Amino acid sequence: MQLLANTTSPYVRIARISMIEKGIEIEPTIVDPWTDDPRLRSANAATRVPTLVLNDGTALTESLLIVQWLEATRPAPNWPALIGSDPLEIEVVLSRAGIALGAIDASVHTIITRKVTAPVLFDETPVGLRRRRTMIEGMQRLEILADMIGESVSDHGAPQLDAICATVLYDYQRFRYGDQSWLPATPRLQALAEALRVRPSVSTTMPY
Repeated sequence: MQLLANTTSPYVRIARISMIEKGIEIEPTIVDPWTDDPRLRSANAATRVPTLVLNDGTALTESLLIVQWLEATRPAPNWPALIGSDPLEIEVVLSRAGIALGAIDASVHTIITRKVTAPVLFDETPVGLRRRRTMIEGMQRLEILADMIGESVSDHGAPQLDAICATVLYDYQRFRYGDQSWLPATPRLQALAEALRVRPSVSTTMPY
């Protein structure tokens, strides 16, 4: 298998954490999505990371589709259940993961837009402010839920998708926006992210 990735993408990190928790630990192949790397373009017409190329050459794209593949090919109880094991639990995990993913999308889209225009020309526009609001409100909502997410990790012994996405969001926000005065204080979310760093899947995939 080959995981085409870069060192900063939160989507790559979601996939990598999920793969490691499911017992698949492979050194990522670092590519640059911005330069039409031929290895990435050959596997993924959208030239996005992560792209997971399986042993038979099949390419899996998009982090959540990779998670679905992992759940199907390495199911519980032999492997951790990333999205839960019963309908009610799955609903809760996916709902909380969705909050984090919405904020991650806003964060990434802001960074991408900044690549083609100066922050001063985008951040204060209606679209830029809406994305900032999404980041702030997403983190604030997860702050309220952080203790419950942490209890779920304790019960299962491994992080599920909500804990993975919440941790990835927290670390990515600190990585990209840590110097911004608008970034809300989220001590419970911080405690969750720091507690999960004892797991190799989390500590070895920090963005840099």
